[in-house]
This record gives sequence, structure tokens and C-alpha cells, in this order.
Amino acid sequence: PFRPADTYFGLIAIPFRAKPGPAELELTWKNTMGKHSRKIPFRIVAGKYKTDELKVDSSRVNPNKKNIERAQKEALKIKRIYADGSIDRLWNGNFQLPMTSDITSPFGNKRVFNGQLKSFHNGVDFRARSATPVFAANSGVVKLAENLFYSGNAVVIDHGTGIFTIYAHLSRIDVAPGQRIEKGQRLGLSGATGRVSGPHLHWGVKIKGVAVNPIQLIDILSSLFPEH
Repeated sequence: PFRPADTYFGLIAIPFRAKPGPAELELTWKNTMGKHSRKIPFRIVAGKYKTDELKVDSSRVNPNKKNIERAQKEALKIKRIYADGSIDRLWNGNFQLPMTSDITSPFGNKRVFNGQLKSFHNGVDFRARSATPVFAANSGVVKLAENLFYSGNAVVIDHGTGIFTIYAHLSRIDVAPGQRIEKGQRLGLSGATGRVSGPHLHWGVKIKGVAVNPIQLIDILSSLFPEH
């Protein structure tokens, strides 16, 4: 669609556990006429999510004290990364899928590991044999490239403006922290590291630290940036 040059847009991430119902967004801005604000009402709609029953290594479901401490340190490190993202926009145009494959587990599903409800799926899983190439969804800077207790070998890319993408359970990582990445650049190979029931790619998106549906992000940005 045609957009005038002075048109701006923002991406508002709704937390997964936000209560469905009426909500309100307050928009504030400045121009030569001074400060302005506007309240925009909207409605949060409940998602229709299913349940994934997964069988994994029991040590990843009920970890020992050492691994609990490790996972907590890793979670804090990643939280700090999300809070310290680039203000500048490092991404360009549409986001793309990290691989061409079937989605085996969509965003939002309950994750029942060995009969225990442990989490809600904060990304999407792609069917992928080990050693399948994984590509960057857009340009940005690598902020993390290491082995994590739950996510296995993982890469986190800062795309600027509060947008991050996460690629998990890799068998091999081909990038390093601080490295500038271009859209479509290979990040590594898929695998079965971390808490998994088999080889696959977990791909996630965070906006301002809030997990959002990666497929929905692609759809929204595609409507804003139609490629000819």
C-alpha cells in the first residue's frame, strides 16, 4: 500500500499471558507545534493454542542444582541482552523464514515435557534433520552465540528497534558475538542440542523483550513493506 513519506509505524508486543479484553495504548509525540498525546483503545483477543506432548532427557525436565543455577544465569544474561538492544534500525525490509520447512510446533502451544507442563512455546519449531543450514531472518548484529542449558547451541541477533531473533538447538554455530549479519546469511546448522525430543530448529522473535509469533511478525511487516 502507498505510504506518505512522513508516515511512521510502531510494533506493539502483547505479552503471552496478557488478559484478553479491552486495553488502551497511549501514543505521545513531539513536533514543531509542541507535545501531543492520544489514547487508542483496542481489544486483546485470546489465542487458540494446543498442547505438545514431548519426551526428552529427564535431566532437562528436572535438572540438578548445578544446572538450575546455570540456567538461571543464562536467563539473566539473555534478559540483559534484550534490555540493551540497539536503538537504531539494523533490519531492512521484510523478515524471512530461517529455513524452508514444515512447522511442527506453532507459537503459543503448551509444552508438556515427560508429562509435566513446563512452559508455553515462545517461538516456532521447524522440521529439520541435523546439519540443515539455518539463515538469518534479517540483518543485524550477533549478541549471543553459545551453548545454553535449555536452548542448546543458540544464536541471538539484535535487529535494532527492539527486535531480536533467536535460533536454537543448533548442531554447529558459524557466527560470533559482535559480528554484523546480513539477511539470509548462514548462522549455523540445525541439530538436537539442549532440551529436545529430536533434531529441529526453534526460531523465536522478541520485541522489547516480549515473545511474539514470528509468523505474525513476517505477515505484518510484509504488508508494510511490499516487495516488488
